Amino acid sequence: MNDLLHKYWEGQTSLHEEQELRDYFNAGNVAPEHEVYRSIFNSFELEQQMQEGTYDAFAKVKRKNALDQQQNARRWKGLAIAAGFALLVAAGAGLYDGPVSSDNKDLGTVANAEEAREETLKMLEMVGDRLNKGKRKMSPMNTLENKTTAVFNLK
Repeated sequence: MNDLLHKYWEGQTSLHEEQELRDYFNAGNVAPEHEVYRSIFNSFELEQQMQEGTYDAFAKVKRKNALDQQQNARRWKGLAIAAGFALLVAAGAGLYDGPVSSDNKDLGTVANAEEAREETLKMLEMVGDRLNKGKRKMSPMNTLENKTTAVFNLK
């Protein structure tokens, strides 16, 4: 076997002799001194399988991608259901104002222009107060923006 290996490394073997070497290394009874060459000849077998189309090098990756796609589909379905439920709750909360009393016929109508002007000014003042209240709550964001600007030298 040593002579055949030496002949193989010199590139002087025939196809029949190379097949003998493959058979020897694929068999279970390989001499300990030839054990280092076993992986080389086994890789030739693997390469031959790849050329024949029976070996799929990306089988694990394809299987993992298929599982990931199934998990993503489940995740998106769950998110869609949760979003639909949240939309229903939000729409229901916005539409329901409690029981409406039928005895309250005053819908905010005014008799003259001066009264309408005063009511409009009151409503605008209320809106302005609410905007200012929201603006005060945003002051920590201004502090954060100033600190970020100072750190990153944005100005």
